[in-house]
Amino acid sequence: MEPNFSFSFLRNLTGSYRLLIILTSALIISLLLPRIKSITYEFEEGSKWKYSDLRAPYDFAIRKTDSELAKEKDEIQKTFTPYYKKNEAITDNLEDNILEEYNLYKNKVQGDTALFLTNFNDFNTRLLKDAFSKIYKDGVIESNDQYKDREKDFLIQIVDGNTLTLRPRAAISGISNAKEEARKELMSIGTKGLYLFPLVDAILEPNLFLDQELSNEFLNQEYQDISPNIGVVRKGDIIITRNSTISKDSYQKLVSLKDRFEADNTGRFSYFKSFMAYFLFITFILVFYVMYVRTYVREVFLIFKKMLFMNLWIVFYAVLTYFVIKSNTLDLLMIPFCIAPIVIKNFYNQRLAFFTLIVILIIVALFGPVTKDYIIMHITAGIMVVILTKETRYWSKFFLLLMLLLATYTFTYLFLTYIKNNNLNDFNINSIWWICLNVFLTLLAYPLIPLLERLFGFTSSITLAELSDLNNNLLKELSIKAPGTFQHVLHVATLAEAASEKIGANSTMARVGALYHDIGKMKNPFNFTENQNNVNPHDSLDCVTSAKIIIEHVPEGVRIGKKFGLPSVIIEFIKTHHGTTKVEYFYRKFMKEHADHPVDEKVFTYPGPKPKSKEQVIVMLADTVEAAVKSLLNPTEEDINEMVDKLIKAKIESGQLDRSEMTFEDVQVCTRIFKTMLVNMNHIRIAYPDSEVK
Repeated sequence: MEPNFSFSFLRNLTGSYRLLIILTSALIISLLLPRIKSITYEFEEGSKWKYSDLRAPYDFAIRKTDSELAKEKDEIQKTFTPYYKKNEAITDNLEDNILEEYNLYKNKVQGDTALFLTNFNDFNTRLLKDAFSKIYKDGVIESNDQYKDREKDFLIQIVDGNTLTLRPRAAISGISNAKEEARKELMSIGTKGLYLFPLVDAILEPNLFLDQELSNEFLNQEYQDISPNIGVVRKGDIIITRNSTISKDSYQKLVSLKDRFEADNTGRFSYFKSFMAYFLFITFILVFYVMYVRTYVREVFLIFKKMLFMNLWIVFYAVLTYFVIKSNTLDLLMIPFCIAPIVIKNFYNQRLAFFTLIVILIIVALFGPVTKDYIIMHITAGIMVVILTKETRYWSKFFLLLMLLLATYTFTYLFLTYIKNNNLNDFNINSIWWICLNVFLTLLAYPLIPLLERLFGFTSSITLAELSDLNNNLLKELSIKAPGTFQHVLHVATLAEAASEKIGANSTMARVGALYHDIGKMKNPFNFTENQNNVNPHDSLDCVTSAKIIIEHVPEGVRIGKKFGLPSVIIEFIKTHHGTTKVEYFYRKFMKEHADHPVDEKVFTYPGPKPKSKEQVIVMLADTVEAAVKSLLNPTEEDINEMVDKLIKAKIESGQLDRSEMTFEDVQVCTRIFKTMLVNMNHIRIAYPDSEVK
């Protein structure tokens, strides 16, 4: 009867679907987790170091900051000597170009210009060639060259075939200056040089061009020569002390330690070790989760789809966290973790709902960006929804729950922000918007409950609440066809509900199971004493026939329940409310009448099965004691107490509770509740001494 935390559950895992569920879930989650390990400290420059004194675990280099490295690159760029390539084809083809352009120009012009060009043809071409050759020798660069405005001492490398020449950039003319120089050379022959000016614009062009590819190659080599480090921390040196402010230097040491740690844990073998560590740890957590379920919610442990359902929540939130982190645009605050406890509580109980949330958050915490503040916020919100989630079938109450959830998240965020820095300077309004989205998404819990109910064949508290409505068609039919039975089931439901609340069982489940446990009596209602009116049909029947009629109300109840679409969990109450007990009255009567004949006990025995859940046991006991006490004539309180003790003891001794989750302590609590309520139901008054009667 009493569950225990023994490791015998491991035998149930081996070779079963439970092990498959655990390993598959652990595998999926492990594949999603980051492979690169990182130090677990949380730190920011300017904040307090909240951990113990930190010493260097090994020698490591202090890395330069990004800004320091960027500054050094800027300095290299300022002094870097770019490479220019001289176009040899321009000088090689200079004479041909001059002759071609000269002849074209000569044919276009008239008058003195044409006469000059014709008479001094050789002289002019030679003059142009000498002027251009002199200019090209020094080099001509495009006017829009990116280095034209550099300092006078800025040098460039000129690649001329296999020759490399270092020259000041300022000493090299741009195309505009080169043309001006060419015109000055042409004026050496006097004003007639003006006739040749148009040929300067037509022929002269840049012959030095920036070789970007070669320049970048040498520039990158210089970048690579930059040392990424500015010092070394030796093993055992104190990096930072507890409660000290994280300065720029100490921050860089912490970042350097983090980088070194991550670098040491990269590579294929390291990835495999990291994966196996995650896999084993998650498997460990899930095994203990299953252990918890087996101990406190055994009905889930025993059924494949229920175990699958619970593990899917864990896998789902791991997958969701992974994609939110990968998105780089979404915030982890938007993940509606409270959907899980709301839904699970509707199907099972508070304890399982909250424990599942804790397991989810433990696994989610393994993802890098998840902080302790984040976990605290969701645990606080989870506590709130588990405690306050009572009714989810009414939109008004559900909206109230969401408003309380929003308030819980917001105040927790504000408190944690203030505690962290002793002020609200780090308050981020965007975080509040993400929290609002989280609460909005929690609305999905409402439609999810009936959807999952149908998908997995579960019975939620919403369905139970609907079934407990006395205006339900089936209960109305019971009240009309068998009014005595209807009153009986109402009393049993009241007893079962009260007892379930006291021992922590599902009181709604017990109440609904009690309301429907005797619906089979509708077929032949007058064969049951509570519906008889001075006429008993059994007076004219033999004991065997009477026993069969009485026993038949159980399978008949199952048939009616299936016809009306009752959930399987409620039909189980119909099957188990008599367990494998006997129809004692007709069994004893038959024994008395046929003392000399052997008795087939199966004829007088209910088919069962025996009850398993606490709620089924409570309904069986409540049904038994309520019917028995009602048969007593003018009972006293002592009579009722004695009858209850006797009947419950008989149930235990006959083994009806052997397969159940009930503890002896639970049975004792239920017994006390039954006694108190049955005394009140039967209006038993205390017998005062005569001297006190007035």
